[in-house]
Amino acid sequence: MDQGGGTKRSYGVFSLVTLSGSWRGMGRRCGELLGQELRDLYRVAVTETLLGEQGQDPEHLRQVAASFFALYPYRFKEFLRGMAETSGLDLSQHLLLNALEVTAAESLVRPHCSGIAAWGDYTGGNPLVFGRNYDYLPVFRKFTPYLSVVVLHPADGSRPVATVGYAGSCYVTTALNADGLFLELNNGMPSGGALWYESRIPTIASLLGFLLDSTTLEELDGHFQTVRSNFAYIVSVADDRVARCYEWPVFDVKRRASYRPGLLVATNHFADPDWGLPEPEDRAFWLTATRRKNLMALGEHFKGDIGPLRMREILDTSIPDLGATSDLTVYQVVAVPQTRTLWLKAPEVQDWTEIPLAEALASPPGR
Repeated sequence: MDQGGGTKRSYGVFSLVTLSGSWRGMGRRCGELLGQELRDLYRVAVTETLLGEQGQDPEHLRQVAASFFALYPYRFKEFLRGMAETSGLDLSQHLLLNALEVTAAESLVRPHCSGIAAWGDYTGGNPLVFGRNYDYLPVFRKFTPYLSVVVLHPADGSRPVATVGYAGSCYVTTALNADGLFLELNNGMPSGGALWYESRIPTIASLLGFLLDSTTLEELDGHFQTVRSNFAYIVSVADDRVARCYEWPVFDVKRRASYRPGLLVATNHFADPDWGLPEPEDRAFWLTATRRKNLMALGEHFKGDIGPLRMREILDTSIPDLGATSDLTVYQVVAVPQTRTLWLKAPEVQDWTEIPLAEALASPPGR
């Protein structure tokens, strides 16, 4: 049986797992290294929370998870099948873990999120730095001990990618690849609507493919211009020189550059005036306009001095204090693509923690 290579390091409650080999082999090794976390997360998230506290129908959950998996690219299906062979959970349980954020989103209380990138004059000529809040249901803070950074070194020649997410997931909402391409995803429903196409490959799986197959922002742009999203999203991307944003409903995509050279902010509504859309009603959509204005103002206030430490301070600023962080902020990331470094924080659980990725992205692990 194909067995990939892999190592695991702990940074407090966060895990850094580095994998190599075929997709099936990487899955098998991941199941070995994260077996306890996977079983614990299934108990806490599925058994106790979704089925117990929320009283969701188990058959409906299985159907949603199976539908989410059905159109997955084959290589990602192999990864999940591999985990199921070694983790102590069967494939149907792994599909539920992989769809955890999707099943929770059925109520239309979808991930909110904020992103801010600074470079050029805003960093005083220092490397580009990106900050993002991942905002979701407060119950997700219970799942913080199972946050993992997983570095994939596929044997098929794809580019290595580091993903940030919950153990057992195989998709991208926050990620950095070996070529220094950073990506973060926000909900775009306030502007793009709530249509969800089950007949399309899940966008968050497609984004993983984008990073596996891209070495430059231009290549990444080609993917966005080619693929249709299955839901309305806003995706910010960056390399070590510049950041840009893709406002991506199910019927179109617009690439939005920074209106202030050196500063890019994205929350949950489309800001490109070419859409011809009014700003959404703030209270109805998670204060998306307020969060955007606050981050723009903080960027201007700290212009010339935004490095990793300052960016962490910006993300630590709450909405009442004219920032973007709230009790819906489940985890936060600051990344410097040039040095392949990120910092990860889970509010009320673990403070900012440096996760060095340069070596993990450069060299595939052995057994």
